[in-house]
Amino acid sequence: MTANVTKLEDNKVKLEVEVSPDAVTEGVNAKVRELGKQVRVPGFRQGKAPRRIIENHVGRDYIYMEALQDGLPTWYSEAIVENNLRPIDRPEIHFDEGLDEKEGFKFSATVEIRPEAKLGEYKGLEVPKREVEVPEDQVEAQLEELRGQFATLAAVEGRPAQQGDYAIIDFNGEKLTGGPLEGGQAEDYMLEIGGGELLEDFEKELVGMNADERKKFAVTFPMDYAEESLRGQSVLFNVHLKEIKQRDLPPLDDDLAKEASEFETLDELRGAVRGQLEETAAQRVEGEFRGRVLDEVAKGAEVVVPDVMVDEKADEMVESFERSIRSQGIEPEQYYQLAGANKDEVKERVREDAADTVKKELVLDAVAAAEGIAADEHEVSHQIEHIAEDAGRKPKEIEKLMRRNGTYGLLEEEIARSRALDFLVENAVAVPMPEEEEAPEEDASDPDSGGEEISGTEETEPEAGEARVEAVIETGEGATSETNEGKE
Repeated sequence: MTANVTKLEDNKVKLEVEVSPDAVTEGVNAKVRELGKQVRVPGFRQGKAPRRIIENHVGRDYIYMEALQDGLPTWYSEAIVENNLRPIDRPEIHFDEGLDEKEGFKFSATVEIRPEAKLGEYKGLEVPKREVEVPEDQVEAQLEELRGQFATLAAVEGRPAQQGDYAIIDFNGEKLTGGPLEGGQAEDYMLEIGGGELLEDFEKELVGMNADERKKFAVTFPMDYAEESLRGQSVLFNVHLKEIKQRDLPPLDDDLAKEASEFETLDELRGAVRGQLEETAAQRVEGEFRGRVLDEVAKGAEVVVPDVMVDEKADEMVESFERSIRSQGIEPEQYYQLAGANKDEVKERVREDAADTVKKELVLDAVAAAEGIAADEHEVSHQIEHIAEDAGRKPKEIEKLMRRNGTYGLLEEEIARSRALDFLVENAVAVPMPEEEEAPEEDASDPDSGGEEISGTEETEPEAGEARVEAVIETGEGATSETNEGKE
């Protein structure tokens, strides 16, 4: 097979492909063998009838048509691979004559390919970078959290219940419309007042109650309550507060350090906590710096981002978001209903981020090409081993499947982009962050703060990563999501 490539306008190319007579004959014979197993021919065992008999039985034109339908996608794909083209849309295929086992077969394919970014300056750029700082109050907050894990509960006497106390209660609920509230009864139920375990208005009613006090009050379920039948319903609760307890925190001293850690003294524990926080902060600062470097390089590059690539990336982002919330026990349809949105609206909201992500991917591709950066074979094998482990398959089996369905190339591309970003960061010049730019606020208790978080009906939707390109590797038995970061 031979193929000539002609560049057209609007980032399109035209492939003119000639398929050899031998390849055409091979395709026709394969179709005859397939039909021979399906068609019953009197006087012959199934699959043993000669080609001439099969042709007489089903028709030669039908065989050629079927062989063409099977062969054309394969011949097109081979021409694409041989010419190192990266289509981003479906091709327009034209041919004037059908298959001919003596003359071969000719067809043309016009397709839009991935654009190439024109790079500006991308080495030696001055990029602001934050200093790694861990305030003392963050260290103390971590120690207080550790202290709380070893707290005990002690009975409260001489005062009413307040926020943060633990209350042991009996309660039962009755609908104002009549009848008991199903599942609205409990005995010796312990909850932290203000902890959000039950309805907020219910817990507020416990504040000010004394031990062994009884109280009757009405609570209205919110309109976004998970159980639809209770939304907006008012329920009358009879509550008996039997006992009030409060947390008794142990002293923050050497004894706690010994019990809670491998260290002998509180000073050693405090030093270790600070070290962990500094390491986490350093990783966060480095991640921010990588993002800023890529932003600066992308600003100086020229590239037209095709709509079809933006649509595809937006779909990927929404699908990734839906997988994320499913993993947390929330169905996408439920989220969309509670958020007052639908999938198409969410996709439209992320289009701008999708376009930005596609542009940065194209920029990284251009950097990789300019600097001769490619995926290392060992890195690819390492990633495939992780994918195989997650899928419960053998690495060689996964590699063969990925090569066949095209995802092997996606994985190589993903790794090359990561290495290209490493190159840009190594060749950037870090400068102090301007004083007017405030450092982003972080949750001291959450070393991974800043990632995607789903909680109830919060408007948390997919975001574009600064350089993480997610690939879904179809393994034949579901999909395995894998990235080039996070696997060591």
